Amino acid sequence: MLSLAWAMTWLAAPSIASASPPDLFGFGSRSPAMGSTGVAYSDDYEATFVNPAGLARNHQRSLVFGLQGGAYRYELDDSRLAMSPVKANTIGGVIPLPFGGAMEDRLTLGLGFYTPLDVVLVGDIGYANLPRALVLERAQSLAIQFGLGINLDGVVDGLRVGASLTALGSFAGSIVAGIDATGKFGSVVETQVVSAFAPIVGATYDIGDFSFGAVWRGKVESEFVFRIVTRDLPLTVPLLNIGGIAQYDPHTFVLEAAWRPTPSLLVALGGSYALWSDYPGPLIATSRGSPEPPAVNFSNTLTPRFGAEYTFRRGRRALKLRLGYAYVPSPAPPARAEARYLDNDRHVLTGGVGFDLVLGDDGSRFFLDGYVSMSLLPSRTHDAPAPGQTANMVTSGFVGIGGWSVGVAW
Repeated sequence: MLSLAWAMTWLAAPSIASASPPDLFGFGSRSPAMGSTGVAYSDDYEATFVNPAGLARNHQRSLVFGLQGGAYRYELDDSRLAMSPVKANTIGGVIPLPFGGAMEDRLTLGLGFYTPLDVVLVGDIGYANLPRALVLERAQSLAIQFGLGINLDGVVDGLRVGASLTALGSFAGSIVAGIDATGKFGSVVETQVVSAFAPIVGATYDIGDFSFGAVWRGKVESEFVFRIVTRDLPLTVPLLNIGGIAQYDPHTFVLEAAWRPTPSLLVALGGSYALWSDYPGPLIATSRGSPEPPAVNFSNTLTPRFGAEYTFRRGRRALKLRLGYAYVPSPAPPARAEARYLDNDRHVLTGGVGFDLVLGDDGSRFFLDGYVSMSLLPSRTHDAPAPGQTANMVTSGFVGIGGWSVGVAW
């Protein structure tokens, strides 16, 4: 019985919930530096998440390695709420498919990997009435993107389409406890890591100095469930489900336009609409007869984004300065006593720098990119006090994220 009790205690211990960091902070080093825009202009491995159609603009092979890190300062009633820092590496690549004839320069593959340095996936089965930052805590999950871009020049000049598949870590398992043939109590724990998949479909259209992009990112719902089964016990114990939704990215639709008024300047403006109203919440019912967890009552959100990049060129060298802004409204209503799910609107300020060096006459190049992103969380008053308090909860804070990547293209 001690083994079963230990296992249940371990599973129910509070921990940081996980989700898709690309959805929360962006993917790569260029797009996050420009307000996580890129649907209209991205053309490297970042496009596997941002908009796979952009891969078809790229006719060079490339390989990129990067690191990302950051920390939260999220305050609840002037006390800092413990949240794990962000630590991960990224690997990306682009491979144009070497077909000839009518298929020459038509198809380009892209790969992107986001790997947390500490874990593959972390789940949280905390009580609904205990304060937790349900949206911001989504930064501890392995994410893999595979994409294909198709160039339709000659059919419809300027049009490119693409699709990719996002895979995120999930896990499932079981605990079978009971009396064995010797009359002793024992338990067997089995776990397995599985994948949750979601499609991404997009298109871009270039005309003159303008580029337009549209993308749909499918819902990702990554569960973790442990089923506890008892056998040959002197009392009847119902089947217990310990788990919930470890990560959730909503269906998201994005439209964006990019303008190049000069060869050195790129400006992008867009908006994304996320269907958060479909989110069922982080918890599941423990047994058939147990009450349903409280509804989260999330709302759909509309997020405007802006990004700009200016390039200074001298010979084979180029220096790129980037900046961006996004306003991300919270999908969560004010926290209440039965569901103390905390969240705030976010003003996201971003900046970055890139350096390119052309290595040969064939266009091969070395590049280095870095970015910083600061999310400012204005103060928000909720509809319930913290446990043991009388005044309604107030939350505020900021999130600082930064990263760099280095790569070669040939």
